[in-house]
Amino acid sequence: MNRADLQTDALAGATVALVGLPQCLAYAVMSGLPPAYGLTTAVVPGLVAALAGRSRNVITGPTNTTGLLVLGALVPFLGANGLLQPSGLGWLATLTLLCGVLRFVFAFAGGVVLVRFIPESVLAGFTVGVGILIGTMQLDEALGLPAVSAAGLWAEYQGLAVLLAAGTRPSPLAVGVTLACVAALALGQLRWRRVPGALLVVVGAALTARLLQLDGAAGLPLVSDRTVLPGGWPPGALPDLRPSVVGTLLPPSAAIVLLGTLELLVSVRADQSRPAMRREIVAQGCANVAGAFTAAFPASASLSRSALLRFGDPQTRAAAALAALLTLPILLFGARLIAYVPQAALAGVLFITAASMVRQPALGRMWRASAASRLLLVVTTVSTLVLPLTWAVFVGAGLGLLIHLARTSAPRVRPLTFRDERLVPVEPQDNPAVVVLEVSGSVHYAAVDPLLEEVERHLPPAARLVIIDLSHAHELRFTGLRALEWWAADLKRRGIRLRLAGVTPEVREVLEGAGSHLPYTMWDPEPGRSAWNSYRDSGT
Repeated sequence: MNRADLQTDALAGATVALVGLPQCLAYAVMSGLPPAYGLTTAVVPGLVAALAGRSRNVITGPTNTTGLLVLGALVPFLGANGLLQPSGLGWLATLTLLCGVLRFVFAFAGGVVLVRFIPESVLAGFTVGVGILIGTMQLDEALGLPAVSAAGLWAEYQGLAVLLAAGTRPSPLAVGVTLACVAALALGQLRWRRVPGALLVVVGAALTARLLQLDGAAGLPLVSDRTVLPGGWPPGALPDLRPSVVGTLLPPSAAIVLLGTLELLVSVRADQSRPAMRREIVAQGCANVAGAFTAAFPASASLSRSALLRFGDPQTRAAAALAALLTLPILLFGARLIAYVPQAALAGVLFITAASMVRQPALGRMWRASAASRLLLVVTTVSTLVLPLTWAVFVGAGLGLLIHLARTSAPRVRPLTFRDERLVPVEPQDNPAVVVLEVSGSVHYAAVDPLLEEVERHLPPAARLVIIDLSHAHELRFTGLRALEWWAADLKRRGIRLRLAGVTPEVREVLEGAGSHLPYTMWDPEPGRSAWNSYRDSGT
């Protein structure tokens, strides 16, 4: 690395460390943890992932999308202040460790292939739902109310309703600070996009609170009013590996890994080089295993901070490593500064983050694209809002897989006939004696019944020779072969012959291996030639 590259990487890393600081603090609070844990997650997993990974554009640490999944897993150990109690530190370490181990399993068991089956509309729906949840979960901080220990939309509203019914009223000062922060951040995004607005807003709010001696008693709760901020590294615990604990935390860990892998995939694709996904997933696994023993919570690739790093045009992974290392002094010596940050200011940062997640430019195009896209978008969004967040990811992904299977289990059949040795479509008024049924799509076991229904539906009454053209079909297996043999026997009883055309070497192996007596003609690269050869071989 030359001097110019080192300067570029140092500047990019320093920018990410400073601008990402309020995010790390806010995401820790959103996850049900004291703010300092957001910094440990940025330092240790961030450094390990930078050293073990390959992409120069990926920043690892706390993220907004996985924060609510962490919160949902830790609900049993949240105290009255809405933050994790010391008795739950073992659970936190176990959750982080499982997220690391499952990433190793995911990387070496071909899990990257599974990501391809998750439609973009599922990701968009989940992001919109999480954005709404993130905004809703900040209402108690934004209104200056006592903390509400909730991990869902309905639970948050219920907690707020209980507080208001008990006579607790919002603090005008906290509401004012929240609105001021939101307005400043929104204006900064419109006019001064390169200025670290979130950092300036949080630092400005903290300095104002310190100079004016504002705190919870004055109607502006600070971070120090919610949790004790010890100087130095926050306390941790060893993972609790009892089977009951591991079994309870396995589903949320799997959801965090799935979502984190998707975030990683988006971040890595920003590189110009071909992404080494297995290595990057392993690097994320190493980062979380290390974080489990250093008081960190589950870390993933941060979309926002990775984009900021990419804006700085880093030349090597040193930029990401420097971003982690530069956070360390703040963690060790900056506890007093963090203590004066108003909770309303962090709520304002998260409101803007939530708005950016809900306001996605591609949503309109996705909505207009197809009925399936609209269905996946709506179902995933609603599931994220009403179901435990751990399962919302799997609901959307499962529905997307079902739609995919439904589509692939219904092969398309197009009826054709010959006219001067040319294949032409069969018109509604036609009744040819020779019909070519061109099959497109999969002919696996789940597609057999739809295939038989389609070919029978397209069979003309006058047909005496049926040619099944498999040139555009794939995945013909024994079950599909048996179905075609059954249909051939039924057609024979009705005085109709059946032949196969467009048979590939793979399909021929199935035919010969099963001892099938169906007559066939091999595939020909010229369109329609295989069907014509089959017709000619039939002797008709």
